[in-house]
Amino acid sequence: MSFKENRDSFPCTICGACCKNIKGIAELASFDLGNGICKYLDKQSNCCRIYANRPEICRVDVIYEKRYAGHYTKEAFYQLNIESCRFLQEKENVAQNLRL
Repeated sequence: MSFKENRDSFPCTICGACCKNIKGIAELASFDLGNGICKYLDKQSNCCRIYANRPEICRVDVIYEKRYAGHYTKEAFYQLNIESCRFLQEKENVAQNLRL
């Protein structure tokens, strides 16, 4: 899926790759189990157990508006996040049907 296919929100596939790679993200330090995996990731479903109340850093649309709107267009910011997502999906060997 590309940004052009869905301009209203980030095209998350709920693969869990980002939740397995939070090491070094200051805003998520207290969420890290010590191995870079978020303590709120349900490893069976790859879903966030606090999704409705997840931090702003985990909300691509919110963090764009709060921190990056003055630096990037929404399309450019999404594209950077999609590239990062694809990298993490490759690293985590995410199933093809869940890849962007």
